[in-house]
Amino acid sequence: MNLNDKYLEVNSRFNKDKKYIIQAFINYYGEQYTGYIYDVFNNLRIVWFDEREYVEGSDVRDYIVSSLSDKEIEEALNKRKSNIFVQSGYIDELDLLVLPLSYDLSHIIHEINHKVSSHLISVEPYLQISGLEYDEGTGISVKVHDEFLNELINQKITLDILEELNNLGYKVDRSSSWQERLFSLINSFYDLFKNLIKEVYITGNLNEFIKKLGEENYVRFTQIIFLKVFRLRNRIRKGEEVKISNEDILLLEECVMKMKNHFEEIINSYANFNK
Repeated sequence: MNLNDKYLEVNSRFNKDKKYIIQAFINYYGEQYTGYIYDVFNNLRIVWFDEREYVEGSDVRDYIVSSLSDKEIEEALNKRKSNIFVQSGYIDELDLLVLPLSYDLSHIIHEINHKVSSHLISVEPYLQISGLEYDEGTGISVKVHDEFLNELINQKITLDILEELNNLGYKVDRSSSWQERLFSLINSFYDLFKNLIKEVYITGNLNEFIKKLGEENYVRFTQIIFLKVFRLRNRIRKGEEVKISNEDILLLEECVMKMKNHFEEIINSYANFNK
């Protein structure tokens, strides 16, 4: 099957499945965000990548296909290194999804959720909030914060949305990911603050989220996550086995408990104020 035939097949399948995928997102985030979620899906810009056929070092143009014009594709390729198009991803500054022609729904949901959680706050100075990650800078210099934490949390949300798809009767054979091997680092954080995290992803109100948990507590937590994930992900990339120590988990859970106590203090103060 040639590239164009594969595109016609996967595009048709995606359009048929879209109503179930949209409903799964609504079920996860809440019906109050139905309009926003529909807006996101109505404005998807997708490049499909044939990851099964790609030969490293080849011209990526021979393995991507899209409903976007050739001019738009060329502009995207000129703005970013072409290797950004040889793996699934969401490119914030281009508002562009790169999705696998193999139709791996785990990857598709993961990347769409990055788009759902992407909120451009300001252009100059540049500030983009994507879930728990934020990118800031001026001109061509952009600094990315908390990318690793956001990747782990985004995959946790992805699995929950895939479960919502299953509940709708759409059975998904999900693929594994490197993020899932590191879930023990963030399980307690996600489980405890799940509703707050969902609100941040859908609204972009990250500053309010951090205030509720205590900035000092939160920054320490994110710093530990960065150091641990940076080291462990490199080992995963090399094909090595990784084991997360009980000491690391206890250290992170201590941070989570401090955030929990800070949040409860705020809730109690608010309750007392309104008595």
